[in-house]
Amino acid sequence: MKQKTKLYFAYGSNLNLTQMAQRCPNARQLGAQYIPNWRLVFRGVADIEPTRSNDVFLPVGIWEITKDCEDRLDIYEGFPHLYRKITVNGMMTYTMNQKDVSSPSTHYFNSILDGYKDFGLKTNHLYEALGWSHYKSNQFDNVTRNNSVRSFHRVKI
Repeated sequence: MKQKTKLYFAYGSNLNLTQMAQRCPNARQLGAQYIPNWRLVFRGVADIEPTRSNDVFLPVGIWEITKDCEDRLDIYEGFPHLYRKITVNGMMTYTMNQKDVSSPSTHYFNSILDGYKDFGLKTNHLYEALGWSHYKSNQFDNVTRNNSVRSFHRVKI
């Protein structure tokens, strides 16, 4: 008897064919798509967020997954604490519960880059998200550093 399946789209490390083969050996790669009005962001790990801009697209890899695959992905994604499930264009995916922007590790970024290549996706979206995360992280560091200096001066006075 054939297992019931659903469509799942990946935008981060689950684009990586080698990693998905280990996580979800029964998942079937269907192809790539660009979803309008969504963008990739980094919160230490990959996440997505809706935008109002009609010229912003989210590159994704489409998978057909079984219930067993979904259960394994739930564990990997830290569902429901780190990520929650949403449906976009009739496909299931995950989005983070916390919304602070921060840069990914080099290893994690490169695993996603490999996934972009595996699916034949344009990498400019990935590099734009990385650049934005560095910019936001530096803004946070400057605010933290400035607040620390103020706190230090308050204590000193």
